[in-house]
Amino acid sequence: MILHVIKSNIYSGAENVVCQIIKGLSDREDFVYMAPHGPIEDKLRSIGLYENYRGVDKITVSEIKKAVNELKPTAVHAHDFTASVLCGYALKGRVPVISHIHCNPLWLKNSFHPNSISYYIASRWFSEIITVSDAVSREYVYSDKIKCPITTLGNPFSVEQVLNAAREGVSDSSDILYVGRFNPAKNPLGAIKIFEALPDHNQLTFRMIGNGELLEECKEYAATHGLNVVFEGFKDNVYTFMNSTKLVLMPSIFEGFGLVALEAMSLGKPVVCSGVGGLSDIINEDCGYICSDTATYSAAITELLTDKNIYGQKTTAARNRAAEFDNLDKYCNQMLSIYKNLI
Repeated sequence: MILHVIKSNIYSGAENVVCQIIKGLSDREDFVYMAPHGPIEDKLRSIGLYENYRGVDKITVSEIKKAVNELKPTAVHAHDFTASVLCGYALKGRVPVISHIHCNPLWLKNSFHPNSISYYIASRWFSEIITVSDAVSREYVYSDKIKCPITTLGNPFSVEQVLNAAREGVSDSSDILYVGRFNPAKNPLGAIKIFEALPDHNQLTFRMIGNGELLEECKEYAATHGLNVVFEGFKDNVYTFMNSTKLVLMPSIFEGFGLVALEAMSLGKPVVCSGVGGLSDIINEDCGYICSDTATYSAAITELLTDKNIYGQKTTAARNRAAEFDNLDKYCNQMLSIYKNLI
Protein backbone atom coordinates (compact mmCIF):
# COMPACT_ATOMS: atom_id res chain seq x y z
CA MET A 1 0.00 0.00 0.00
CA ILE A 2 1.18 3.53 -0.86
CA LEU A 3 0.36 6.38 1.52
CA HIS A 4 -0.03 9.75 -0.22
CA VAL A 5 0.52 12.72 2.09
CA ILE A 6 -0.46 16.24 1.07
CA LYS A 7 -0.91 19.31 3.27
CA SER A 8 -3.61 20.98 1.16
CA ASN A 9 -7.31 20.40 1.82
CA ILE A 10 -8.55 21.71 -1.53
CA TYR A 11 -8.44 20.36 -5.09
CA SER A 12 -5.97 21.84 -7.54
CA GLY A 13 -2.97 20.77 -9.59
CA ALA A 14 -1.07 18.59 -7.10
CA GLU A 15 -4.27 17.05 -5.79
CA ASN A 16 -5.32 16.21 -9.33
CA VAL A 17 -2.04 14.35 -9.83
CA VAL A 18 -2.63 12.27 -6.69
CA CYS A 19 -6.14 11.36 -7.85
CA GLN A 20 -4.92 10.46 -11.34
CA ILE A 21 -2.28 8.15 -9.87
CA ILE A 22 -4.78 6.43 -7.58
CA LYS A 23 -7.38 5.98 -10.33
CA GLY A 24 -4.82 4.90 -12.90
CA LEU A 25 -3.18 2.29 -10.68
CA SER A 26 -6.08 1.17 -8.46
CA ASP A 27 -6.14 -2.25 -10.13
CA ARG A 28 -2.45 -2.83 -9.35
CA GLU A 29 -1.82 -1.10 -6.02
CA ASP A 30 -3.67 0.04 -2.88
CA PHE A 31 -3.60 3.71 -1.90
CA VAL A 32 -4.52 6.00 0.97
CA TYR A 33 -4.94 9.75 0.45
CA MET A 34 -4.02 11.57 3.67
CA ALA A 35 -4.89 15.27 3.85
CA PRO A 36 -6.55 17.77 6.20
CA HIS A 37 -10.33 17.91 6.37
CA GLY A 38 -11.90 20.37 3.94
CA PRO A 39 -13.28 20.82 0.42
CA ILE A 40 -11.12 17.96 -0.89
CA GLU A 41 -13.54 15.55 0.76
CA ASP A 42 -16.40 16.59 -1.53
CA LYS A 43 -14.15 16.25 -4.57
CA LEU A 44 -13.02 12.77 -3.55
CA ARG A 45 -16.66 11.75 -3.08
CA SER A 46 -17.59 13.07 -6.53
CA ILE A 47 -14.88 11.06 -8.28
CA GLY A 48 -15.31 7.88 -6.23
CA LEU A 49 -12.13 8.06 -4.16
CA TYR A 50 -13.51 8.93 -0.74
CA GLU A 51 -12.93 5.40 0.53
CA ASN A 52 -9.20 6.06 0.04
CA TYR A 53 -9.29 9.17 2.22
CA ARG A 54 -7.67 9.47 5.64
CA GLY A 55 -8.67 12.83 7.08
CA VAL A 56 -6.68 14.69 9.73
CA ASP A 57 -6.93 18.13 11.28
CA LYS A 58 -3.41 19.00 10.12
CA ILE A 59 -0.47 17.22 8.53
CA THR A 60 2.10 16.90 11.32
CA VAL A 61 5.04 14.66 12.21
CA SER A 62 2.92 12.89 14.82
CA GLU A 63 0.02 12.29 12.39
CA ILE A 64 2.42 10.88 9.80
CA LYS A 65 3.97 8.53 12.36
CA LYS A 66 0.52 7.44 13.51
CA ALA A 67 -0.65 6.72 9.95
CA VAL A 68 2.49 4.73 9.13
CA ASN A 69 2.24 2.70 12.33
CA GLU A 70 -1.42 1.85 11.65
CA LEU A 71 -1.36 1.37 7.88
CA LYS A 72 2.16 -0.02 7.44
CA PRO A 73 2.61 1.33 3.87
CA THR A 74 5.36 0.00 1.63
CA ALA A 75 6.17 3.61 0.68
CA VAL A 76 5.08 7.15 1.51
CA HIS A 77 4.47 9.52 -1.40
CA ALA A 78 4.74 13.10 -0.09
CA HIS A 79 3.53 15.98 -2.24
CA ASP A 80 5.27 19.36 -2.31
CA PHE A 81 7.83 20.76 0.07
CA THR A 82 6.14 20.91 3.47
CA ALA A 83 4.71 17.39 3.33
CA SER A 84 8.07 16.08 2.08
CA VAL A 85 10.01 17.70 4.92
CA LEU A 86 7.53 16.47 7.53
CA CYS A 87 7.61 12.91 6.15
CA GLY A 88 11.39 12.93 6.07
CA TYR A 89 11.69 14.01 9.69
CA ALA A 90 8.84 11.75 10.83
CA LEU A 91 10.17 8.55 9.28
CA LYS A 92 13.96 9.06 8.98
CA GLY A 93 14.41 6.10 6.68
CA ARG A 94 11.99 3.68 8.37
CA VAL A 95 9.83 3.68 5.22
CA PRO A 96 10.84 4.79 1.70
CA VAL A 97 9.73 8.38 1.07
CA ILE A 98 9.09 9.80 -2.38
CA SER A 99 9.18 13.60 -2.43
CA HIS A 100 7.00 14.82 -5.30
CA ILE A 101 7.50 18.51 -6.10
CA HIS A 102 4.76 20.21 -8.12
CA CYS A 103 5.94 23.83 -8.13
CA ASN A 104 9.05 25.98 -8.20
CA PRO A 105 8.66 28.84 -5.68
CA LEU A 106 11.10 31.72 -5.84
CA TRP A 107 12.89 30.67 -2.64
CA LEU A 108 14.34 27.64 -4.46
CA LYS A 109 17.14 29.89 -5.68
CA ASN A 110 17.94 31.28 -2.22
CA SER A 111 20.57 29.24 -0.38
CA PHE A 112 19.79 31.02 2.91
CA HIS A 113 16.02 30.59 2.84
CA PRO A 114 14.76 28.36 5.70
CA ASN A 115 12.68 26.30 3.27
CA SER A 116 15.67 25.60 1.01
CA ILE A 117 17.75 24.50 3.97
CA SER A 118 15.06 22.38 5.66
CA TYR A 119 14.27 20.57 2.41
CA TYR A 120 17.95 19.81 1.83
CA ILE A 121 18.33 18.42 5.36
CA ALA A 122 15.16 16.28 5.00
CA SER A 123 16.35 14.97 1.63
CA ARG A 124 18.80 12.64 3.34
CA TRP A 125 15.77 10.45 4.14
CA PHE A 126 14.21 10.57 0.66
CA SER A 127 14.45 7.52 -1.59
CA GLU A 128 13.45 9.47 -4.71
CA ILE A 129 12.52 13.00 -5.74
CA ILE A 130 10.01 13.50 -8.56
CA THR A 131 9.60 16.90 -10.22
CA VAL A 132 7.01 18.09 -12.70
CA SER A 133 9.53 19.98 -14.83
CA ASP A 134 13.27 20.36 -15.24
CA ALA A 135 12.88 23.93 -13.96
CA VAL A 136 12.34 22.65 -10.41
CA SER A 137 15.65 20.80 -10.11
CA ARG A 138 17.44 23.38 -12.25
CA GLU A 139 16.42 26.24 -9.97
CA TYR A 140 16.85 24.51 -6.60
CA VAL A 141 20.09 25.81 -5.16
CA TYR A 142 21.07 22.53 -3.46
CA SER A 143 20.14 20.12 -6.28
CA ASP A 144 23.74 19.09 -6.89
CA LYS A 145 24.15 18.11 -3.22
CA ILE A 146 21.14 15.80 -3.02
CA LYS A 147 22.08 12.12 -2.90
CA CYS A 148 18.87 10.40 -4.02
CA PRO A 149 17.71 10.18 -7.67
CA ILE A 150 15.80 13.16 -9.09
CA THR A 151 13.35 12.25 -11.85
CA THR A 152 11.32 14.62 -14.03
CA LEU A 153 7.97 13.06 -14.93
CA GLY A 154 5.79 15.98 -15.92
CA ASN A 155 2.12 15.60 -15.05
CA PRO A 156 -0.38 12.87 -15.92
CA PHE A 157 -2.54 14.26 -18.70
CA SER A 158 -5.38 12.98 -20.85
CA VAL A 159 -6.86 14.99 -23.71
CA GLU A 160 -9.86 12.64 -23.77
CA GLN A 161 -10.67 13.36 -20.11
CA VAL A 162 -10.66 17.10 -20.77
CA LEU A 163 -12.86 16.79 -23.86
CA ASN A 164 -15.35 14.55 -22.05
CA ALA A 165 -15.58 16.90 -19.07
CA ALA A 166 -16.07 19.91 -21.36
CA ARG A 167 -19.10 18.20 -22.90
CA GLU A 168 -20.83 17.82 -19.55
CA GLY A 169 -22.36 21.27 -19.64
CA VAL A 170 -22.36 24.78 -21.07
CA SER A 171 -21.01 27.83 -19.23
CA ASP A 172 -21.34 31.54 -19.90
CA SER A 173 -18.94 32.76 -22.54
CA SER A 174 -15.95 35.03 -22.03
CA ASP A 175 -13.24 36.68 -24.06
CA ILE A 176 -10.49 35.95 -21.53
CA LEU A 177 -10.36 33.30 -18.80
CA TYR A 178 -8.17 32.90 -15.70
CA VAL A 179 -8.15 29.54 -13.90
CA GLY A 180 -6.09 29.09 -10.75
CA ARG A 181 -5.65 29.85 -7.11
CA PHE A 182 -5.84 33.45 -6.00
CA ASN A 183 -2.37 33.49 -4.50
CA PRO A 184 0.86 35.37 -5.23
CA ALA A 185 2.30 32.54 -7.35
CA LYS A 186 -0.53 32.69 -9.89
CA ASN A 187 -0.60 36.53 -9.96
CA PRO A 188 -4.38 37.08 -10.28
CA LEU A 189 -4.13 40.81 -9.58
CA GLY A 190 -1.56 41.07 -12.33
CA ALA A 191 -4.04 39.34 -14.64
CA ILE A 192 -6.67 41.96 -13.82
CA LYS A 193 -4.22 44.79 -14.49
CA ILE A 194 -3.35 43.22 -17.85
CA PHE A 195 -7.06 43.15 -18.68
CA GLU A 196 -7.37 46.79 -17.58
CA ALA A 197 -4.55 47.75 -19.96
CA LEU A 198 -6.40 46.40 -23.01
CA PRO A 199 -7.58 49.36 -25.11
CA ASP A 200 -11.10 47.97 -25.51
CA HIS A 201 -11.49 46.21 -22.15
CA ASN A 202 -14.89 47.84 -21.59
CA GLN A 203 -16.23 45.75 -24.47
CA LEU A 204 -14.73 42.50 -23.20
CA THR A 205 -15.60 39.95 -20.51
CA PHE A 206 -12.94 38.53 -18.24
CA ARG A 207 -13.92 35.53 -16.10
CA MET A 208 -11.80 34.34 -13.20
CA ILE A 209 -12.18 30.90 -11.61
CA GLY A 210 -10.69 30.01 -8.25
CA ASN A 211 -10.42 30.93 -4.59
CA GLY A 212 -7.59 32.04 -2.36
CA GLU A 213 -6.20 34.67 -0.05
CA LEU A 214 -6.03 37.36 -2.77
CA LEU A 215 -9.63 36.98 -3.93
CA GLU A 216 -11.09 39.88 -1.92
CA GLU A 217 -8.26 42.20 -2.93
CA CYS A 218 -8.87 41.33 -6.58
CA LYS A 219 -12.60 41.90 -6.25
CA GLU A 220 -12.03 45.28 -4.65
CA TYR A 221 -9.59 46.36 -7.36
CA ALA A 222 -11.96 45.34 -10.15
CA ALA A 223 -14.90 47.12 -8.50
CA THR A 224 -13.08 50.36 -7.77
CA HIS A 225 -11.69 50.50 -11.30
CA GLY A 226 -15.00 49.68 -12.99
CA LEU A 227 -13.73 46.57 -14.72
CA ASN A 228 -15.93 43.89 -16.28
CA VAL A 229 -14.39 41.02 -14.32
CA VAL A 230 -16.66 38.13 -13.34
CA PHE A 231 -15.49 36.17 -10.31
CA GLU A 232 -16.85 32.65 -10.55
CA GLY A 233 -15.26 31.18 -7.42
CA PHE A 234 -14.26 27.53 -7.25
CA LYS A 235 -15.77 25.25 -9.91
CA ASP A 236 -15.68 21.46 -9.99
CA ASN A 237 -15.68 21.49 -13.77
CA VAL A 238 -13.58 24.31 -15.20
CA TYR A 239 -13.55 22.75 -18.66
CA THR A 240 -16.99 24.03 -19.63
CA PHE A 241 -15.68 27.54 -18.97
CA MET A 242 -12.53 26.85 -20.98
CA ASN A 243 -14.70 25.60 -23.81
CA SER A 244 -16.67 28.85 -23.77
CA THR A 245 -13.78 31.30 -23.77
CA LYS A 246 -11.55 32.63 -26.52
CA LEU A 247 -8.23 32.48 -24.71
CA VAL A 248 -6.64 31.69 -21.34
CA LEU A 249 -4.41 34.13 -19.46
CA MET A 250 -1.64 32.80 -17.15
CA PRO A 251 0.66 35.59 -15.85
CA SER A 252 2.16 33.33 -13.16
CA ILE A 253 5.14 34.42 -11.07
CA PHE A 254 6.20 30.78 -10.82
CA GLU A 255 4.65 27.62 -12.21
CA GLY A 256 5.85 24.09 -11.63
CA PHE A 257 4.24 22.49 -14.67
CA GLY A 258 1.35 24.44 -16.21
CA LEU A 259 -1.47 21.90 -16.42
CA VAL A 260 -4.11 24.59 -16.98
CA ALA A 261 -2.34 25.55 -20.19
CA LEU A 262 -2.51 22.01 -21.55
CA GLU A 263 -6.16 21.66 -20.57
CA ALA A 264 -7.07 24.88 -22.36
CA MET A 265 -5.05 23.93 -25.43
CA SER A 266 -6.83 20.57 -25.62
CA LEU A 267 -9.96 22.61 -26.30
CA GLY A 268 -8.23 24.73 -28.91
CA LYS A 269 -7.72 27.77 -26.71
CA PRO A 270 -4.50 29.76 -27.17
CA VAL A 271 -2.64 30.54 -23.95
CA VAL A 272 -1.05 33.91 -23.17
CA CYS A 273 1.41 33.40 -20.33
CA SER A 274 4.56 34.44 -18.51
CA GLY A 275 6.58 31.42 -19.64
CA VAL A 276 7.95 30.71 -16.15
CA GLY A 277 8.81 27.21 -14.94
CA GLY A 278 7.16 24.41 -16.89
CA LEU A 279 5.19 26.83 -19.08
CA SER A 280 8.28 27.42 -21.21
CA ASP A 281 8.28 23.70 -22.07
CA ILE A 282 4.63 23.77 -23.13
CA ILE A 283 3.90 27.08 -24.83
CA ASN A 284 5.58 28.14 -28.06
CA GLU A 285 4.88 30.82 -30.65
CA ASP A 286 2.67 28.45 -32.65
CA CYS A 287 0.08 27.82 -29.94
CA GLY A 288 0.27 30.93 -27.75
CA TYR A 289 2.39 33.77 -26.48
CA ILE A 290 5.05 34.15 -23.82
CA CYS A 291 5.00 37.72 -22.51
CA SER A 292 7.32 39.76 -20.33
CA ASP A 293 5.35 42.88 -19.41
CA THR A 294 1.92 44.48 -19.61
CA ALA A 295 2.54 45.92 -23.07
CA THR A 296 3.42 42.53 -24.62
CA TYR A 297 0.44 40.88 -22.90
CA SER A 298 -1.85 43.59 -24.24
CA ALA A 299 -0.48 43.26 -27.78
CA ALA A 300 -0.78 39.46 -27.75
CA ILE A 301 -4.35 39.43 -26.44
CA THR A 302 -5.42 42.18 -28.84
CA GLU A 303 -3.96 40.30 -31.78
CA LEU A 304 -5.79 37.09 -30.83
CA LEU A 305 -9.12 38.86 -30.37
CA THR A 306 -8.95 40.90 -33.58
CA ASP A 307 -7.11 38.77 -36.15
CA LYS A 308 -9.22 35.75 -37.12
CA ASN A 309 -6.50 34.17 -39.25
CA ILE A 310 -3.91 34.21 -36.48
CA TYR A 311 -6.50 33.03 -33.95
CA GLY A 312 -7.43 30.10 -36.18
CA GLN A 313 -3.80 29.10 -36.64
CA LYS A 314 -3.14 29.25 -32.90
CA THR A 315 -6.27 27.23 -32.17
CA THR A 316 -5.21 24.38 -34.44
CA ALA A 317 -1.65 24.46 -33.14
CA ALA A 318 -2.87 24.47 -29.54
CA ARG A 319 -4.80 21.22 -30.04
CA ASN A 320 -1.83 19.61 -31.77
CA ARG A 321 0.56 20.73 -29.05
CA ALA A 322 -1.68 19.40 -26.26
CA ALA A 323 -1.83 16.02 -27.97
CA GLU A 324 1.95 15.75 -27.67
CA PHE A 325 1.60 15.69 -23.87
CA ASP A 326 -1.12 13.03 -23.73
CA ASN A 327 0.61 10.54 -21.45
CA LEU A 328 -1.74 9.15 -18.79
CA ASP A 329 -1.03 5.44 -19.32
CA LYS A 330 2.71 6.00 -19.73
CA TYR A 331 2.82 8.19 -16.62
CA CYS A 332 1.03 5.63 -14.46
CA ASN A 333 3.36 2.87 -15.65
CA GLN A 334 6.38 5.01 -14.83
CA MET A 335 5.00 5.70 -11.36
CA LEU A 336 4.32 2.03 -10.77
CA SER A 337 7.90 1.24 -11.75
CA ILE A 338 9.17 3.74 -9.18
CA TYR A 339 7.00 2.19 -6.48
CA LYS A 340 8.22 -1.32 -7.29
CA ASN A 341 11.86 -0.26 -7.24
CA LEU A 342 11.40 1.05 -3.69
CA ILE A 343 9.75 -2.08 -2.31
